[in-house]
Order: sequence, then C-alpha cells, then structure tokens
Amino acid sequence: MHLSKFAGMAATTLLSLALPSAHAATGTIQDVQHVVILMQENRSMDHYFGCMGGVRGFNDRNALPLNSGQSDFYQPWGATNVLPFPLTNQCINDVDHSHGTGVYDWDNGKWDQWIPAKGPETMSYYTSSYLPLQYTLANAYTVCDNYYCSLIGPTYPNRLYLFTGMIDPNGTGGGPATANSIPPGGFTWTTYPELLQAAGISWQVYRPNGDTFGDVLPWFAQFMNASPGNPLYDRGVAEVPNVVTAFQTAVSNGTLPQVSWIIPTLAQSGHPPYSPADEEVFIESVLNALASNPSVMNSTVFILTYDENGGFFDHVPSPIAPPGTPDEFVGGQPLGLGVRVPALIVSPWSRGGRVCSQVCDHTSIIRFLETWTGVQETNISAWRRQACGDLTSAFDFAHPNTNNYPTLPNVTPNEATPYAPIPPALQNLLVQQTNTLLSMPLPYQPEVTAQTDCTAGQIHFNMTNSGAASVHFAIYTSPVQAAGPVQCDVNPGKSLTASFAPNAVSGNGYDYTFYGPNGFQRRFAGSLANDCKQIEAVSSIDTNAGDITLVMQNATASPVEFVLTDGYGLRGPWTNTVPAGFTGSNSFAAVAGNNGWYDLTVTASSDASFVRHYTGHIETGAIMATEPVLAPVIVPPLLPLPLPLPVGLTNAPGVLNLMAAIPVTPGTNSLPFYATGFGTNLVLVYPAWASNWTVLASSSLKPGNWSPMNLTVSNMGNYAVATMPFSSNAMFFRLQQSTVAPP
Repeated sequence: MHLSKFAGMAATTLLSLALPSAHAATGTIQDVQHVVILMQENRSMDHYFGCMGGVRGFNDRNALPLNSGQSDFYQPWGATNVLPFPLTNQCINDVDHSHGTGVYDWDNGKWDQWIPAKGPETMSYYTSSYLPLQYTLANAYTVCDNYYCSLIGPTYPNRLYLFTGMIDPNGTGGGPATANSIPPGGFTWTTYPELLQAAGISWQVYRPNGDTFGDVLPWFAQFMNASPGNPLYDRGVAEVPNVVTAFQTAVSNGTLPQVSWIIPTLAQSGHPPYSPADEEVFIESVLNALASNPSVMNSTVFILTYDENGGFFDHVPSPIAPPGTPDEFVGGQPLGLGVRVPALIVSPWSRGGRVCSQVCDHTSIIRFLETWTGVQETNISAWRRQACGDLTSAFDFAHPNTNNYPTLPNVTPNEATPYAPIPPALQNLLVQQTNTLLSMPLPYQPEVTAQTDCTAGQIHFNMTNSGAASVHFAIYTSPVQAAGPVQCDVNPGKSLTASFAPNAVSGNGYDYTFYGPNGFQRRFAGSLANDCKQIEAVSSIDTNAGDITLVMQNATASPVEFVLTDGYGLRGPWTNTVPAGFTGSNSFAAVAGNNGWYDLTVTASSDASFVRHYTGHIETGAIMATEPVLAPVIVPPLLPLPLPLPVGLTNAPGVLNLMAAIPVTPGTNSLPFYATGFGTNLVLVYPAWASNWTVLASSSLKPGNWSPMNLTVSNMGNYAVATMPFSSNAMFFRLQQSTVAPP
C-alpha cells in the first residue's frame, strides 16, 4: 500500500477499516449517502476470478458442452484444444477486443471461436497470488459473478453504457457507437450526470490531469462546449493534478458528492500491458481515502467493475437479446450482453464474503442510482430493464456491518516486461478454491417442463417464472446448430412455450438443454420413436418446503424402472419402479440438505436415450451458502491422436523419432512423444527418462542431414518438455542418446 500521497493519513503498511458509523440507520437504501464508481479496464471474470471459491468459476458443473463433447473450457484450436492456463508474469500483451472479433468468438451463442478470434492468449488467467487485494475484497464483501459488460466489444461503447445507458443504436445522436471512435462534433444524446444535475443531485467526475483515457463526458458536444463556471465543465470536464488526492480531500472535508466517478490513468487502469499490481495500488488508494473519514466510509457504496473483457475468455455464455429486439441490434448483429467481467461492491451493506448472481450489466449501476435517487434514465432499452437487475439484490440494507473490516494487503507496483503468454505443453484444467461464500437471495424461480406430441412429431416445452424478476433462457440443441441457441425471456408470473421438431432421419431423437441464471439447467433427451406419450419426468419446486419433487410418469404397458442420481454425490442413487399406467415421485429437501442447491438426473429402462437433468437453486429469500465446488478432476494431458511414422523413418536402438510438419500437424509414433505449436514456438514432449538425450532436427529424412539443437529441457512429472522457436527448415525431429552415433 502506498500512502505517501495522502496528507493526514497514518503511514502504515496495513490499514484496518474497522470504523464506527455516526449515521442513524433506517434499514433501507436511503441509508446510502454516497456512491463511488470505479470502472477499470479489460479483464474477464474467469481471467481474474476463475480460481476463486464460491463463484461460478473453473469448476462450474453447469459449463456449456461444445459439439466436441467437452465443456467450453476446452476451446478448439485446429485439431487440438486450449484450456485456461495460469500466467507467470504480471504484465501481458494486449488481446484484440473489438466488436467484430467479439461477435466472432460469440459465434451465434455457440461460444467456441475464442482461439481463432483472439489467439491462445485469450485463455490465460491470474491466480490469487497476483491479485491479493482483489481476492481480499471479494472474500470480505460482495462479488457479482453474473455481471456482464454491456456490449460485445471495446472500451468506448461500454463506458457509454455506464454514463448514459446506451450507445445510440438508432443513430440519432452521433451513434451507433460500437467502436472506439467519436464523431468530430461529439455525441449529442443526454447523459445521466446531466439528469442528476437537473434533479439537484450532487455529482463529480474525478479526472486525471492530461490522461483522460476511458473518460466519457468530454465525448459529448454539451460537455465539449461547456466553459468554466458551467456545472457540466466544473463537474464533468475539469481535471485534477492527482485523482486520489482530490478525492481524499473531498472525503476529509465532508464535500464528497452524492455520486462520484473515479477515472484512473491508463497505467492505473489494469489495461494490458499494465499490471494488475499497478491497478491494485490505485484501487487501494481510493479505499484508503474513503477510510480516512469514518462517517463517509460507513455511508458509501463503492462499486468496482471493468468496462469489458479485453478479449480474455470467460466460460459463461452471455444472455443475448432475441432477434428483432428494439434498440439491441445494429447491422443485424446483437449489441449484448457482452462477456462476464468482475464486479465488486464494498459497503457496510455488502460485508461478509457474499456472492450476488443476479444478471447485471453496466446499466445496472445507473438503475441502482435510479432506485436510490429517483432520477430515471430513459436511454436504457426495455430489454435491458427486463433482463438485468438493479444491483439491489447484492445488498442487505437492514443489517449493515461496520465492524471488523478486513485488513488490506500491502500491494506494490509491478513494472515487469510485457510478454505474450502461450499455453503450456501439458495442459490440465485447474480447479478453483474449494471454500464457499454466502449466496445472496435472488428474485428468480424458473421452471421448464416437456410434453411430447406424437401426432405433430414435436416436443413442446413450457417455461414458467414464479419469481419476481424476468428470467432469460438460452435453449441449446445437441449437437449445437449453426444458428446457435434460441434466446428468450419470461416475465414474472408468465409462461412461454417453445416447440421443436426432432430430426426424423435420426429416429426422432432429441436433446435440448435450457440454461437460466444462477446455474439453472433443464436437459431433455430421448426419442419420440420410443418415449412419445409413454414416459416422462416432471419437476416442481416448493419454495416453502425447500423441496424439488420429480414425478415419473409411465403410460406404457409394462413397468418402467426410473433411476435417479444426485450429481453432488450426497445421497442416492434411487430406483423407482413405476407400474404400467401409474406415476411415482421422489422429493428432495434441497434447502435442508444442500443450501438449496440440487443436481438430479433421471433415466428410464424403457428408453436408453431418455435423460432428464435438473440443476439450480431454490430461492427462499434467505442468505445461504454458495454452491459446493466440484471435487478436483484430474484431466489427462491433451495429447494429439497418434499417427504412423513416415516411410523410411525407423526407431533404431538408442534413437527415437518424432515427426512434426510446418505448419504443425500434431503427430506421434506409438511412443508417448508429440510435437505441437503455440504462437511462434514449437513444443516437443517426450518421456522424462529421455530428458538428457539430444534433440536433432532435419528438413528431410536423408541420412546425414540431422543437426543437434541447443534446448533447455524441463522435467514435468513423467514428461520432458523442450520449447524452441519454429524453424522454416526443420520438419522432422529425433531424440538420440549421447552415446549413439548420429544417423
């Protein structure tokens, strides 16, 4: 922690925020006196918090399956896959994050083009050791793990959503703004700070002198043309020599506005190639400034989020507006929601190591301000208001906690040389931390049931919503069709029917999965030829009892054996033999037995393809524990399929041969060797017992053309790994014992 810039603050390396509040609490949102918003740059949720316990991270049991049969953590790259891999350096090169490549990796919702669109570096992530402040705050306050950037694309559009609620999709005020560009005369639609000004709500943008990266208001004509003395200039355009000093002064002397936006310099923003350490120093400085005045600290909501994912992978597909939704498409392409990004809320009403999993985006911050101030923003589209929350579900205003604030870690800048990360030769799917946090109650309670229609050759699905907020469903087929999933929304108290006709060529087989918020999933697989109007399993949830009940229906002429399994492994399996013409049921006390979480699968003896899979959370209005993390899964190294040795290349005693082509086509012989390419490097992997052998390369198979290569070889368990730059000449590689004469 760097404190030298703060006048009047104790020069200590660790600062406890355990400060009393003098504000008389009402137990409502009106106890909030200040909202401070800090938007940082270019990090995805998995990139920062995939390893964190309690959030939907690397061990997500609800991860989307790709057509390969693997989850979407196994991103395709040619004939192989790339999994998320840890970074070994604070500073990495920037990754493409334009709207065009964002739409490409989204791939109509199939979520499978991240490597072709962004390169393998998109799969990189930081472990907690690189993010001590972020993890401390997330484990002590509230992290929003279902928060998305607003647009599938870069900085400017997403910051426009933060300050104005839209990017002018209909082009009436200088937009649509889908790229990092500004019209010469500036945008002309109304910003939210202007609405606050008109309503008499105090506000301020703290802008650094000479470094306005990521600022928004000066992009608008009304601010461009404002002069000193005009509140638009004084509050939204004027710069300060040091943002933290100016902010801390306002905190100390009691002049902090009701709403503040903090603008970091580019080097402090977290934008690659700048380091997370540098942004943590800045974030901690802002928090220290708040802590310098106890009454301000304990009456303030501090919101930290990121403008967009910066091109970095996240495994949770974003909710997308259904085709034709007003104000949500430009040029036939959807605007958003974009990719999941980190969002942290620091306040007395969000203490305790909590997770909020309501769907939110940057317009949710404006809507929180709307709820608090009463000042409404008309720019936000109707669909965003339907699909996204207002962040209030992240708070417990009735029970503020102003005691026992965490001690913040001592963070220091890091100016490492930026590098281009490449996946390791041997990949394993890293597991996240196994701790749980507290799950905030959500306004969701979706359900989906199926009904087969033999006459029409269809299967009908009824989506219902008994919760208090709209539910967004993404309906995937398996295999995923080129058009991607069907996107739809169901308002509270409403229902929606979707009908599909299975392919008769495949025996009328069907496999549809409905994904909803907070791990909700309903999978329906089977065959109309075998189970139409014959067997079914129907789920229902009793929020009062905290139970989910499965009713098995048997309309066949013979008994059917239904088998139920618990994906958490806490109980079962159960066998329920249902006589012909009868039904049977099983109820599961999800709230009493597993904090409301359930993962149940039903199969049937009369149809081997029949599967019903139910996952989700029963909401009772109470704070419960987050979902248990899956047990660690050991993933074998991703070795390519073996290929035969080329003619003329044999394994003589003491000489082992390996083929690789340029461009690389992974190949092996019968031994566990392979070559593959990452970025500009070639990677050779072979048994550890040959780690002291010599690697030779050749452009042909002719004797006498082999040249030794000077390599650094690393031992990785049973394997040895050698990495080298690609050579335009070398196409064949050979490992040779030093005692054997060169071939």
